[in-house]
Amino acid sequence: MKIIKNVSWMRTERGLKAVVRTKKPTYKTLLSVADKTFADSFNDKEPYDKKTHVFYLPDTPAADTCLTFRYKRKKKNKRYQSASFLFGDPAFADRETLLREYDSGVTPVETETETLCDGVIYTHSLCKDKTGAPVHVFLLEVDSRKATLYVGTPGDGYESRKVRAKVPAMLDAAVKNGVNAVAAVNADFFDIFGDYSPSGLCVKNGRVIANADSARPFIGIKKDGTPVIASLAEDPALLPTLSQAAAGLQMLVKDGAICDFAPLEPFGFVRHPRTAAGVTKDGRILLLVVDGRIPAYSNGATLTDLAKLLLARGADRAVNLDGGGSSIVYTKKNGEFLLRSNPADLLRPNAKLIRKEFNCLLVSTRSSSSA
Repeated sequence: MKIIKNVSWMRTERGLKAVVRTKKPTYKTLLSVADKTFADSFNDKEPYDKKTHVFYLPDTPAADTCLTFRYKRKKKNKRYQSASFLFGDPAFADRETLLREYDSGVTPVETETETLCDGVIYTHSLCKDKTGAPVHVFLLEVDSRKATLYVGTPGDGYESRKVRAKVPAMLDAAVKNGVNAVAAVNADFFDIFGDYSPSGLCVKNGRVIANADSARPFIGIKKDGTPVIASLAEDPALLPTLSQAAAGLQMLVKDGAICDFAPLEPFGFVRHPRTAAGVTKDGRILLLVVDGRIPAYSNGATLTDLAKLLLARGADRAVNLDGGGSSIVYTKKNGEFLLRSNPADLLRPNAKLIRKEFNCLLVSTRSSSSA
């Protein structure tokens, strides 16, 4: 059986990226060109899609060079199998084809809605994808005239390194300091294997906590209460106007259209738990969480899925926040904060507790998050 489904190429600063997609799960994969062998740089981290493998070649092979893909069909197999293919001109599928391929067809079939307070609506949707598999989607819709965002941090403090906490602990700390929070989701990517520092810009109560020079996109609240999704690379003059801000990684939606977010990157087209934020033209804030990595319960989303879900709710701009085991949503009900999502870490044998993170986004009444 021919194991390789397709091979895509992308030139990057790191070298020529080869994305090898296989028809069946494959393990311990290698790619050989002449006398050089390269290891899979994608599946050496978390348990991602074992049908997707990424290799970086420092040099572009000549046309018709033979490349050999080596793999094991099972983790414990001792012997490698191999499949060969010829290198031709790098082939890029057109944008519309990629968007169709990476659209899982996530469609709501059952929806429950709650009003958390004046101006904040919580929605939980059981969806089905185009194969009929379940996907659970959670949405917080915030009228920025009546409620706003507040950046939660460990101890509600201003340290940017060597601090981390679970979202409910960040909620409790903020509430003790007078923040009238009604909901929360996780926020920025952070150095999970190092000092836990955030990857992008973080602003809390008008004070820059971290990465004032970051080019990453962020969701923020200006000192006049206006929600904004932008980047300092795009508009550096925004920094002194911000009261709150937490960063993400990819812009998903800009001017009401899906952005180009490196569709050959497996991070984007493999389905994961996701968290994202959007802003509509009329000033509504959208916080979206999708559960994943639990096939019988919820199968996650691609970045295309995420963008389309936000567009369906009217997003004019949207940014992808940290996902995976970090994705989580809490809402307040009858005076208590309830975990509404099912974080992937809860079902992992070696990580049964909710993940500790650097920051989160709290939804609060406007009076409790002014600069």
